[in-house]
Amino acid sequence: MILVIGHALAKPDTLQAMQAISVEHVLRSRAEPGCISHEVTTDVQDPLRLTFVERWSDMPALQTHFRVDASRAFGKALAAMADGTPEIHVYQSDEIDLRAGRA
Repeated sequence: MILVIGHALAKPDTLQAMQAISVEHVLRSRAEPGCISHEVTTDVQDPLRLTFVERWSDMPALQTHFRVDASRAFGKALAAMADGTPEIHVYQSDEIDLRAGRA
């Protein structure tokens, strides 16, 4: 599984617009092949900080997602409104069943 974690810091006057385009992006992305989950949240300690958490079935699915015109437009629009450069981190991961081994 591929795990993507991203952050973007809004300016007070861009927060609502960034949230709106982020929700649209999340909803659109969830319908893409290979998308296991895709969320955006607001940091409770910094309400201007948006956090994105995505799970994809494999790297080809994520690469396809990155090539979608709407995804590229979202990235550009988010960066234009952000306070600083948004961050994105991509990880290869395996889910661990915490119930395994319990009696």
